Amino acid sequence: MTDLELLASFPATGEAGPVLNDWETAEEELDTAFPPAFKKFLEAFGGAKFDDFLRVYRAGAENEFADLVANTVTARHTMEVTRDAIRELLAERGVKPSQLICWGGTDNADMCFLVPHEDPEQWAVLTVIGRGREYDLYEGPVESYLLRILRGDLVSEVFPDDFPDEEPSYERNPWI
Repeated sequence: MTDLELLASFPATGEAGPVLNDWETAEEELDTAFPPAFKKFLEAFGGAKFDDFLRVYRAGAENEFADLVANTVTARHTMEVTRDAIRELLAERGVKPSQLICWGGTDNADMCFLVPHEDPEQWAVLTVIGRGREYDLYEGPVESYLLRILRGDLVSEVFPDDFPDEEPSYERNPWI
């Protein structure tokens, strides 16, 4: 099974069905081309909330708090203005905060990003604490990062000790 399939095998509640993403508008507004693996991830989990804590955004969500574009624009500004260490980390990779894609966030205001790379297979995951200096950098796709966090294979410096739950699950919200 792929990491995406393993992630989808966690217990789920909510409305099943296709997750519609407005890729054309999102790519145009964010001036990027999303990797195919990321599109598959959002087509499966856009709008979902893991352990009632980590929300995955959706491209074109009607709810601005769940919209990939709206959250990315806001989070890019936050990284540019308030996070010197993140700007330095990104500069070492040849990336600017204005290139980050904010794919999810938590109830604690933690932000989950994609860090672009010229090779779509080399995009990384950056998770930044909402209030503080901690961050995680994971070299791999979103679904692999999230799966390892939920299984406890990877311990985050950002997420609280009570995340994930002992029995991780998610709530589907394809229409949020």
